[in-house]
Amino acid sequence: MTQDFAKIRPEPLLERKPVKAPPAWSLMFTGIVVGITIGVLACALFYLSGNIPPLNIAQPAQAPATPSSEQANIITEKENEPIVDFEFYTELPRYEVPTDATPVELVSEEITETFMLQTGAFQQRKSAEQEMQRQAALGLDVIVKPAELPGRTLFLVQTGPYSTSTELNNAQQLLNRNNIANLTIQLQ
Repeated sequence: MTQDFAKIRPEPLLERKPVKAPPAWSLMFTGIVVGITIGVLACALFYLSGNIPPLNIAQPAQAPATPSSEQANIITEKENEPIVDFEFYTELPRYEVPTDATPVELVSEEITETFMLQTGAFQQRKSAEQEMQRQAALGLDVIVKPAELPGRTLFLVQTGPYSTSTELNNAQQLLNRNNIANLTIQLQ
């Protein structure tokens, strides 16, 4: 038997019913309550932060008390103290002391230890040797040193040794100009 589905009425749950807006007085009341709550909390947090000065409660006026003899002595001592003026440019010439010192020529600081600059650590010897050739082209004395670690071997690229601070600084500047990271290692 055939059935005409066009004549079937939808179930009441599937029918659309317009939603009524809430009354205006309830929205206004909710807004006022939320606003007052947020304001009170903000004021409480601001007060607890300590950024406001304490309230000054007016005290009744008191008759001026006469200072005791000890207080009077302290007040007169403070009044008699000289005022100290620490103006740098006016005070400094008064304290210059003439001496007969002779200037001494400064000697550059020499390093007593020996240092190396490590510029890389590679897992493959081929990569370490390529880096060594790159730095040797810059004029540095470069070596590849194997380092045994648990489970693997690293190949360290190092320049040096350097025994003076001038040599060490020159090598570091050369490496930095060529964007080569380096680490200073003190030899034992």
